[in-house]
Amino acid sequence: MCGIVGGIGKEHLKDVLIGGLKDLDYRGYDSAGIALVNESKINLYRAVGTISHLEEKLPQEDDYFMGIAHTRWATHGVPSVKNCHPVASYNKKVYLVHNGVIENYLELKSSLLKSGYSFRGDTDSEVVATLIEKYSKSYKNRLKAITKAMNALVGSFALIIIFEDDLNTLYTAKRSSPMILGEGDGFNLIASDAVPIIKYTDKLIELNDDQLAVVKKDSINIYDMDLDEVSKIYTHKDPELLQKDLNGYPHFMLKEIEEIESVVRKLMLTYYQEGSFTFDEEMIKAIKRADHIIFIACGTSYHASLVGARYFRHVGKEASVYIASEWAFYPVFPGRRPLVIMLSQSGETADLIHCLKTVTENDVRSIVVTNTKGSTLERGCDFSILLNAGLEVSVASTKAYVAQVTALALLTNTLQNRRKIVKDLDKCCQIISYIRNNVKERIEEMANELKDKKDVFFLGRGYDYDFSLEASLKLKEISYIHSEAIAGGELKHGPIALIEKGTPVIVFVTDDVTASSMRGNIQEVKARGADVYVISTKSLSQEGDFIVIEDYDRYLSSVAISSIAFYFAYYVSLFKGLNVDKPRNLAKAVTVE
Repeated sequence: MCGIVGGIGKEHLKDVLIGGLKDLDYRGYDSAGIALVNESKINLYRAVGTISHLEEKLPQEDDYFMGIAHTRWATHGVPSVKNCHPVASYNKKVYLVHNGVIENYLELKSSLLKSGYSFRGDTDSEVVATLIEKYSKSYKNRLKAITKAMNALVGSFALIIIFEDDLNTLYTAKRSSPMILGEGDGFNLIASDAVPIIKYTDKLIELNDDQLAVVKKDSINIYDMDLDEVSKIYTHKDPELLQKDLNGYPHFMLKEIEEIESVVRKLMLTYYQEGSFTFDEEMIKAIKRADHIIFIACGTSYHASLVGARYFRHVGKEASVYIASEWAFYPVFPGRRPLVIMLSQSGETADLIHCLKTVTENDVRSIVVTNTKGSTLERGCDFSILLNAGLEVSVASTKAYVAQVTALALLTNTLQNRRKIVKDLDKCCQIISYIRNNVKERIEEMANELKDKKDVFFLGRGYDYDFSLEASLKLKEISYIHSEAIAGGELKHGPIALIEKGTPVIVFVTDDVTASSMRGNIQEVKARGADVYVISTKSLSQEGDFIVIEDYDRYLSSVAISSIAFYFAYYVSLFKGLNVDKPRNLAKAVTVE
């Protein structure tokens, strides 16, 4: 969830590292720090708050040869200078930055305290630094000391390490958290994501789990846990998919909402060409052989999975959906020939990586639907469906969610060779364009009316309920308003007790199978004094509906009307004066469990 950048030998290194942190700031953070090396000294600077607070503490000169930098999202210990990264070991012999979570850090910390070490902060990362320092006393070989520490660690980590008496070398190691090396001409870079590196070099190397690297100005050497050197394998990243540019928009979220139509059209062109679907034929065969589809995902991707499971049931496949953080500890494999589909925008979601290990151990075939080629999940699954939606910077996912649903719709229609999907999606694109050009002012009006409310409820049935869950999540994520999505038929089983005069209720009526019943639910909440805003399609509309759009095939609700809910959340947050793209306590890529 945090950002790591390191480098050696690059001109203007301080600016390169700070620029790299800014490239990664969309992932979310609450503090930042940097360790810069010049001559024979490590200079440590740390600050709580934004990167700009860190910059205020930095010297003007930029003659540093080597450095490591980090943006931290607090897991162990409150945001404070003592808990900022880089952290130093007990005797300041080891400095490091760390992404991930060490699950047995208290046990290790207790042992180190008994051995006479002490700690300045509260982080698990400082325990790692001190543990490496301890082993460095016994092993002159730095890699041996690091591997001894790695063997003692339970959990996930991506590390860049500086030894106080070896200021010409960066050491890095990883397990279940991403780390990428960039090989340059007379310099080398390291980061937790390709974004800070690719502007300087396209020679990228992704470390695998339980690999280490020794990085000097003119060399990169990679080793396994037995300290045998392994070959460097270069990976390709499309620079266009890593661009972080507002292109004149005030916020990335608004920009990304307005990219939805182009993302849908690009997916159509990618997976349907010249009258034929173009998905991997072996993947399609694997799906057809499977007797049960298991979806595993988190958050927004979980909501997309709910829609995907409906699609598979519609084409005659049994399908179930699980929250990754639950399935990881209580795995189930229904059917005799199950197949797992994982959804992850980043491809680095820690809960899903945990699940993938169980899937692999049980020899179950797997597919990942992701926006990130070369990510841990994309490399680890048997098959991948790439969204090619471009970099999504705003923490609140919009275009990636719609891309996931679109990809799953195309996939399931492939199983029946149902080519009408192309016309159906084209209709959705027309509706998305209509909403962008003709409905935004109406949505702004609703947002302004509801921006000061403490609670908002969303209602829907069928496909509308699936989308209500995502609409509710978007609102709570960036506006901090308590929001809840309720299946229409569940109102009378408890939730209607929360409805009183003035309670805002947003209702989706776009599913012709459930529309009649939803109208009954609308009357129920109106009778309790609720302020009701109905979003409906033309053939299902009634007088007084707040927004009415053209008809489309109901199974694509999460594509056609998604931007209505996304615009609504955006404008509520904007009118409240909040940070739209970087909501509190949240990070873009959840790389810790």
